[in-house]
Parts: sequence; structure tokens; C-alpha cells
Amino acid sequence: MTENPTEPESESTQYDYSFDYIQKKLEGKKDSYGMLMKEIIRAGICTECGTCAAVCPVLEWDHLAGQPKLIGKCTGCGICYNQCPRTITDPIQLMGEFKTGYVSKTNIPEVIGAQDGGTVTSLLSYLFDEHLIDAAIVSMKDPDNPWHPVAQIITNKEDSIKASGSIYCHSQTVEALMDAIRQDYRSIAFVGTPCNIDAVDKMTSSPAGMLKYFMRAHILKIGLFCMDSFAPEALYPFFEKDGIDLSKVVKMDINKGKFHIFYDHDGEPVKSYTIKQLDKFKSSSCNFCTDLTAENADISIGSVGSGAKKNTAFARTGIGTEIVEDAAKKGYLKIEPYNAINLNAVLFLAKLKKVSQYNIQKRKVFIVRESIDFEEPKIESKPEEEQAIAKPLGSRKFLSVSKDIEEEEKILKVSLTNSVGYLLEDIKIRIVILEELFEKKPWITTIRELFPYESIDIGYPLETENNEIIYSNVLVEASTEKYGKVFSRTFKLAPKEEK
Repeated sequence: MTENPTEPESESTQYDYSFDYIQKKLEGKKDSYGMLMKEIIRAGICTECGTCAAVCPVLEWDHLAGQPKLIGKCTGCGICYNQCPRTITDPIQLMGEFKTGYVSKTNIPEVIGAQDGGTVTSLLSYLFDEHLIDAAIVSMKDPDNPWHPVAQIITNKEDSIKASGSIYCHSQTVEALMDAIRQDYRSIAFVGTPCNIDAVDKMTSSPAGMLKYFMRAHILKIGLFCMDSFAPEALYPFFEKDGIDLSKVVKMDINKGKFHIFYDHDGEPVKSYTIKQLDKFKSSSCNFCTDLTAENADISIGSVGSGAKKNTAFARTGIGTEIVEDAAKKGYLKIEPYNAINLNAVLFLAKLKKVSQYNIQKRKVFIVRESIDFEEPKIESKPEEEQAIAKPLGSRKFLSVSKDIEEEEKILKVSLTNSVGYLLEDIKIRIVILEELFEKKPWITTIRELFPYESIDIGYPLETENNEIIYSNVLVEASTEKYGKVFSRTFKLAPKEEK
């Protein structure tokens, strides 16, 4: 049988055609070999399947290192990134399923200029006017505590307009929802961030859900796009320290990577911060969240990809689609077709949320003090004004502290964990050996920042005699300028019991 000499060339041409087609399709995206290395290889989640090297002509599999390596110039086409089984690139995976999308803005005069496009307020106004709901669950500003959210049950259009505007903090909206159900409201619109929407969705759909078999209440879920939520206990003191008067603030807005603060609805921001500047004030739970667009809502609304003074809206269910389109038909909203959305902007931010599940890192800092050969003089404690330990917030203590004796190194390892749930700054740590009325070997340091649930280990050198540890009492204290003394405890050291 005679072989056809042109067959290999034909196969090669067909493969090249397929490669070029995908390459052109991915043109303009930011996926690349560099992102593959950062998000997958260096994060330690590579499955070593070798797919990236199999599809790219300038990659080969390094069997020794167990990862791909470049053997030519990377063009940044992103083919390797988009074939990897660990990357999340499918739009449905990134944004969830939806029936259709819109660019929307309010058509109600008193809502124009409130927050972005005012779509949520307009939908609530429509639902109340059409008697489609008895009540709505929203977050409003606490009148007694500026810019702290409080979840409320509202029952009319006027209150929905008063509730307009974003507060970038966690709000316990599910509690208000359950109160509304107990008060016999039967048709309820629930407005919340993705985490709140997920809670309600689980309560209504999971086998053990509290509301799955409670068929007397119908809940319409209106989800808000959310990239980050901030801890007000940490963020607002930072604003005030920077000269912001929270009582004068009328609007806060996150747009194009910046957090803007306004004293006037129609004016320029009085202050703007990059999100990176405020990252340390972010709620710790946001590090684990992978949902930007409230994927389990009936209607999802945000400001990404829609332009100024407008919203991006996804109708995910049949009833959600009907409500948006009927509200537009009756003059509450102006809507543009789905193709007006800058979908790439939504996909980009959604991907940042999804990959966060691979990039969670908990820092651990070791502070070790060198042992001193000569005997330090004893220092008598100076009289100090007695300072009470700051009260914990509910059941949460500011710091969780544990100790362990490293007998070989002859040090006391003290582990401090921020257990309060938001950033603690400028923590003064003081460790001393107590001997009756005297203190010995004082060790003092200041930890500039301790993030939520972050741990720091301090190696405190113990006294020795003939190379044996002298077991004594060690006092550990921690204080901050804002809260005062947040921890004080004397540890009685003793040799470890042999098992």
C-alpha cells in the first residue's frame, strides 16, 4: 500500500487552522501564560495533566519541576490558560445562568441621581404601586449611627425611595425577612448582596431549608453585585482620622477601582481612595466569596459594565424577566438591550472573585529575639494607672492567645490571633517574666497591622541555668490606642509532662 505523502501536511494545516481560529477568538483578552503561572502553578493547584503544554507550540512539560516551561516567546494568546481544567473561564461559570440582560436606569424623577442607575429603587416602586408585594426587605442608614446599615421592613414606595443608596457593609437582612414572615407578610421583595441571597436561596430550596415547606410566603430575590464588603468598625475610624465627617456624607460609591465619598449628590467626591488602599479594612469573609453577580437571585443588579448613571441587570428567572420588562413598559425604568452591556468588564471582575478560592493565604509572622548572654538587671514595676481590659464584642474577644514551650530552643512561643473579625492597628505587645513584685527581661514591640484571623508567633527567650530552663510566670499584655488594653494574662510555666 502506497502512503499519501501529503497527509501529514494536511493534518498539520488543519491543526494550525484550529489553533489560529481559537487564538483570534481570544484576541484582546488578558488571559496568558503569566496568569496561568500566578493563579494555578504557583498557587499549588495544578493537576499536572499537561494540557497547557499539549496545546501550545511554545510550551513543553518539565517533568523534573512538574510544571510547564516556555521554550519560545509567549504571544499572550491565552490558549494554555483557557484549556486548563482548573481555570474558570466559561461565562456561565463566572456569572451564573440568566435569561436575558439589560442596561437600565430609573425614569422616576425623585430617584434620578441617587445611586448609579436607581434600578433597585425603581423596581421596588413599581412592585408597590402594582400591589405585587406586601413588603420589601432593604438596608437603610442607621439614623443614630452614621453610615452603619440597619435592615428594615418597608411597605410603601416612599420608604423605598428613602432607602436608596449603597452601604458597603454587611447587613443582617435575613433577620428582617423572618420578622416579615412572622408578621404575616405573604409577598416579599428581598434586596441583598450575594451572600444574603445565597442564604435565602438555601432556606427555600435545600431539603432542610427553613422556608422550603412554608408555601404561604413568596420571596422575590433582588441581588446586588458585590466585590467587597468592609468592616465599619475599622473603615470609618480611618475615614474620620483622614478628616471625613461621616455626618455630612450623603453618598458613598465604588467606581472603576476607587471608593468615592460625597458631601453633595451632584458635586465632586470630597475624597477618593483606591480599593487597594482600603483592602485591609475588607471583611474577612469576602476573601472566601466567589459570587460577584448574585447568581441565585431572580434579578441581579450592579453598576459594572453599564456606564455612568446606569445599571447592568440580569433577569435570571421567568418572573424576574416579566417584572423588569413590565416596569419599563409602565414608565418606571428605561432599558436598553443586552448587547449594550460591556460584558467583558463583568466577566473580568467575576473572574477575580472566582479565583479568590485558590489564592487565600494566611500570613504567619515570626518575631524572634536573640538571647542575651549577660544577666539583665531586675526592673521594679513602676506604678501605673490600672487599666481595665476592653470588653469583648459579644462573644468575640479581640485576641486569642496561646503558648507553647520550645524546650530545645529554650523559648516560649506565644501565638496571637486577631479573633475580633476586623483589622487591629498598632498593637503594643509586652511580655515579661514576673518574680514577686519585680519584672525581668521585658520585651516590647508594636505590631502595625493584624488582619482578621491572622496569627503572629513571638519567640520569647526564657531564662536558663546550667543550660536548663527556669520555669516561672510570664505576663503577656496587648493594648491598642483605640481600645486600650485588649489582653492581659499571666501564664504559669511548667515542664511538659512525659507521655
